[in-house]
Amino acid sequence: MISVKMATYKYYKYDEKLNSYGQLQLNPEADGKVKISIFTTSQSIQDNINYKGANYIGLTHSSLLDDKTVIEYGDIKLKVLYINPDGRYKQVFLAEI
Repeated sequence: MISVKMATYKYYKYDEKLNSYGQLQLNPEADGKVKISIFTTSQSIQDNINYKGANYIGLTHSSLLDDKTVIEYGDIKLKVLYINPDGRYKQVFLAEI
């Protein structure tokens, strides 16, 4: 079931350069593509401070993602908050930005 729902999405990484406000800038060009299945959650996940406020959960085998990654999911962009590497699939907690 999870493999059937997997799709390929573009992902972006934050640059190491800071903008005039002292914040990291999102790279304007996609850094690559990742195969992931993304599901919405019915309620906000608040069990852990690492992924508090996550609206989406993704499952993937990819090791390209980290907490400086943003995934283009249709018209919205999802920021990777936390990755749980345990299990057959990596569990990725995502929030809209």
